[in-house]
Order: sequence, then C-alpha cells, then structure tokens
Amino acid sequence: MNIIERKMDEGLVEYANKLSGLYSGAFRPKDKKRGGQYFTPKQISTFMAQLFDINKDKIALLDPGAGTGILSAAFCEKLLNRGRPVSLIIEAFENDIEIIPFLRQVLMECKKDLEQNGSKVEFNISAKDFILANEAYLSSPGLFTRMDEKRYDFIISNPPYFKVGTDSSCSRMMADLICGQPNIYVFFMTMAARMLADEGEMIFITPRSFCSGLYYKNFRKWFLRQIRITRIHIFESRKDIFDEDGVLQENIIIKAIKNSKEGKVIITTSKSKDVEMLKKIEVSYSDLISSRNNECFIRIPSNELDLDILRIIDTWPCTLNNLGMEISTGPVVDFRAKEYLRQDFIKGTAPLLWMHNMRNMKVIWPNKKNRKSAAIDIVEQTYPLLLPVKNYVLLKRFTSKEQKRRLDSAVLKKSEFPYEFVGIENHVNYIHKPNGSLSVNEAFGVAALLNTYLIDNYFRSFNGHTQVNATEIRNLPLPDLPTIKKIGEIISDSKDQPNNLDEKIALQLGIDSAIIMQLEEKYNGKN
Repeated sequence: MNIIERKMDEGLVEYANKLSGLYSGAFRPKDKKRGGQYFTPKQISTFMAQLFDINKDKIALLDPGAGTGILSAAFCEKLLNRGRPVSLIIEAFENDIEIIPFLRQVLMECKKDLEQNGSKVEFNISAKDFILANEAYLSSPGLFTRMDEKRYDFIISNPPYFKVGTDSSCSRMMADLICGQPNIYVFFMTMAARMLADEGEMIFITPRSFCSGLYYKNFRKWFLRQIRITRIHIFESRKDIFDEDGVLQENIIIKAIKNSKEGKVIITTSKSKDVEMLKKIEVSYSDLISSRNNECFIRIPSNELDLDILRIIDTWPCTLNNLGMEISTGPVVDFRAKEYLRQDFIKGTAPLLWMHNMRNMKVIWPNKKNRKSAAIDIVEQTYPLLLPVKNYVLLKRFTSKEQKRRLDSAVLKKSEFPYEFVGIENHVNYIHKPNGSLSVNEAFGVAALLNTYLIDNYFRSFNGHTQVNATEIRNLPLPDLPTIKKIGEIISDSKDQPNNLDEKIALQLGIDSAIIMQLEEKYNGKN
C-alpha cells in the first residue's frame, strides 16, 4: 500500500491519525481485533503526552504496541512546543508487520521536525512480541540492573487488549504475578514498570479491570511496590473512547513514577474523548489504595461525594469473614447440569433460583423467564450442587445496564421457603454462615446494606465492570454485627424494599443526611 505523504501544515499527531485511518480502511476490523489492536484517538494521544513532566534534555522513550506511532508523535509535539533541543532515542515495539511502514513513516517525520529545531533523534522499531522479547527484565534481580538492560525515562502506551490463555508463553513467564485468564494489557504494564528508569514516568490507557479482581491480586501488590500512581483520568462514557472500533469498555489513563515518594494523586474526569471538559479532585494515597485482609484494591473517587463515602465506609470495622460469614458462587452451571434441569417443579426436584427470581430484596419463585428451568432433580449426581434451605443473602453476579445500582441483593428466608433443598444458579452469589445459619435480621441487615446507594457508590470506586466478584464483596467493609442486626430488624418488617432505604440505614449509622441527599440526586440523575 502506498503511504500518503504529510502535508506542509500538518501536525505530527494529525498525520499519524490519518495513517491510522488509512490502515484501518485497508484491513478488515476482525483482523485488527484479533490482535487486540485499537488505535488511540488523536485527542487522547495529545492529552496523554501532556501529562509528562519533562525536565531533562537526554531522553529515552519507549512506545510498546506502537501502532502507527501516534503516541510517540504526541510526545514529540510536546517536545517541539517545549522549544528546547534534546537528545532523543525512541524505541518502538510493534509485531504487526503490515503496520510497520506506517510507523516508520511517522517516526521519520518526528525525527525530521525535531532535528530542524536542533535536536538529535534516533529511533528503532522492533518487529517483535514486546513481552517475549524482554523476558530478561523479569528474570534479573530486583535490586540490580544488568549493564546490557536499557532503562527508559518515559514510557507511553495504548497496549493491545485480548485475553491470554494460561498455557501461553506470556502467562508462564508471569505466573507469579498474574493468574487465571487475564488480559494482555496487564502484561504490558508489568514489563513497562520493570523497564522504567528510577524516577521515570509511564502513562498508559487501559481498561480499569486491573484495579480489582482475583486475577490481578498479585500484580497489584507488585506493581504498587514498583511505582507510585500520581495521576488518573477516567471517562464517564464506556463507548465513546474507541467508538470507531465499537469497543464497550470502561477505560482509564494512568500516570505512574518509578521509585517516587508517596504524595497526593490527581484524578480528573471527562465525559468522553473530548478531554477538555474536565472535573478534578486531589486525593491522598490512602484514599486511592485500599489494603484489607491481605487484599489490595485501587479506588478511583471522582468527586468530593465519592471521597466522603470512601472515608465513611473505610471506618467500618468488619468484613464478612469477621462476621463469621462467607460468600460463594451458585454451584449450578446450567449447561453442565442440563440433563437434571426441569421446566416445572415436581416431586423429586428442588427449586432452582436465577437472577430473575430476585426482586425488591425478596425471592420470587416460581417466576418463569425465557423458558429457564425452574427446578433441578434431587439425585446422587446433583447432591454437590444442592444447598440445604436456610436463610441466605443472594447477590446478582451481573446487573443490566438499565439498573441504577450495580449491587442487587435479596433474602432467601427459610420460613417462607418450605423445601428441603435449593439450587442456586451460577450467575448468583450467596452469602451464608459456613458453621451455622444466618438469622433473619442478619440476612436482612446485610442485604439492605448491599442494596444502598451508599455501598454501591463505594463499590463502583474500584469496580469498573458489570460483574460482581465474590472476592470484592468478601473484602467490603461492613458495620459490626449488632448494627447489622438492628438494620435487619427495621428492614425485615417491610413488605418490600423501602424507597428510603439509604435514609433508614444512615440514621442507624450516624451518617450526615446531606450526603444521602446528594447520593439520591446522583443516582436519580438530578445532578
């Protein structure tokens, strides 16, 4: 393919963006998505580069997963606007052979413009897998740097996005840090943190899923020992950032500094890729990082209300474990147990509960929907899948986009459910007492708390997706047991979930009513 030349008055970012469009038009979207390749919009590229604090004249820049080089171009434009000659080395990694001519053309234009202003520029393009090519950085001792290992002053990246199998070379290489079936972008963040020079800066745009969840538990602990987060930018829209590629993902931009002292963190917000419309808040590092029960989460409050709620809930003394409770995932996976599932409840079966059986904090069964099974056989093969009927708190593992709250719980009340066994489908979590049974007030107290805007807002500070993981709920701060029982006593008398649930609970917990009013306005779209 012929690569169009840059116009006389065309900026570097504008030119790289045009080449991205040219490349996208020439290759089918499915080919691009197979490699997890999504081009950075020009507004975001410029914004990311502007976040660097450049106070040196000899610079090594790393651009892993470089694409057409738009992020390197944005960095070079920042240098041009700075107006001081530099000695610059750009190291770009890109394993898509088809796009490398575009990348080389953009970097040549960067070199030309900077050298016209008196700078000295070298660039190298490595047509290799970024992770596998740099394995030595992970195997070298943590306190020492080998003489042949480069370190970079600045790293800027929009890494690829796709799931990595447990049997892949990358997964085996980072098995101590990342488990399960994680996403490739976290491998890029890990490698970048190792390749960064002392007091060097890295800026990434990624999904925010690494901030919580079991797969990234060890990564978060390791990452936060290597670097200090100084800046986070969040986008209120999940669909407008990479809209040309049809990506629906909650993305963030993160800036981190290697071996830097702990300090304040700036968090900014924009509605979409139009990053000029910003909200800004400054938080302490303890507001950002939550460490509890040997877990570590990265929270992202976006305004003073979020910050107030974080600080209130962080004072709560308990977790499920402290309360003698546990959360588990429903054991009935419908396609695996298909031969034992029944459309109707008959003798020799047990009720089967799905997410649609949960409504207004109650369990509604039977409540048929989309021909989903209402019962499961009670036979030897299903005994491991069945639970004795007790008081349980049920919690949806997924919520629809139409729901205001991400957390949606209900109480299975033994006295109102006259069966010996119950099946709980895999899209429902259940809270129980492993060595006993929840009392009615305990069950309603926990369910009521989980159904508040208060807890939901706290949960959203570290959970950026629609899935509710048991690990996250297991580490959620909760009030002490007497307070939970008192809340349950008040709520269990209600026929349905009260409309003023937050107000009732805030009264018991001594929370300022002004905070609850702000929350209600937020969730009802009035602010």
